Amino acid sequence: MTTPPDDNKQNDHPLYQQPSGNIPTGTPPQRKRVQRLPQDRPYLSYALMAINALIFLAGFLSPDVEETLFVAGSLFPPFVVEGSEVYRLFTAMFLHADVMHLFFNMYALYIVGTQLEPIFGRVKFAIIYFLGGLGGSVLSLALGTYLVPSVGASGAIFAIFTAYGVFLYQHQHLFRNVRAQLQQMLFLLGINLVIGFLPGSRVDNWGHIGGLIGGGILAWHIAPRIPQLTIVPRSMSDIQKMDTNPLNLHLPDLVIYCFALIAIVVVAMNVLGA
Repeated sequence: MTTPPDDNKQNDHPLYQQPSGNIPTGTPPQRKRVQRLPQDRPYLSYALMAINALIFLAGFLSPDVEETLFVAGSLFPPFVVEGSEVYRLFTAMFLHADVMHLFFNMYALYIVGTQLEPIFGRVKFAIIYFLGGLGGSVLSLALGTYLVPSVGASGAIFAIFTAYGVFLYQHQHLFRNVRAQLQQMLFLLGINLVIGFLPGSRVDNWGHIGGLIGGGILAWHIAPRIPQLTIVPRSMSDIQKMDTNPLNLHLPDLVIYCFALIAIVVVAMNVLGA
């Protein structure tokens, strides 16, 4: 999603390494060689993609397994409300309706998750993914269609999209063309939401909106805060070490967020049950 800077501007980019030393007098001007900052392996993103793919493959190979997975794990509001099966808010994040549904979600996770995880670190990334995804499930339960089951990792995907946007907005001093990147992300998110509200759409838009809101709230508090770089980092882990916003400062915020989700679920269960 990040737009690479052009040749005339990339030399002074703080995330690019530049050669040092004086150029001898009389030497023809030469284009400076730059080196991209190495990325740490986003193992959690890869693991999430693998888990989702394996669960879908198990159901694809066996119709009985697929039926069992959907009956036991989909977010079906009557089972949550009348049977108190709240765990479905979580398990539904690992089920997908068909191969295209799986492909688009995992492709989005590959594009954004593998960029975000090395910057946020695995713990903060996991918080955004799972708690943001739960925000999507909770809003789907509260405002979605009562008798229609919902599945998919879309809420979590929207959460990490929003988190990436928040990070870019808060670090405009580190990246070029931030406004263009944010506009591109808003356009993509907007198109997805519009499609979800079209008549006959099977998209759970409330799950998307919940993930978007949850990811934004979480990222605004726990996203890394990186000052202006004064040294050339050797990897994204060096960027994490410069983070001036440690997670332990925001444990009360995370507790409040979780209690807010619980409160919404309790209210929704009582209202829908009535």
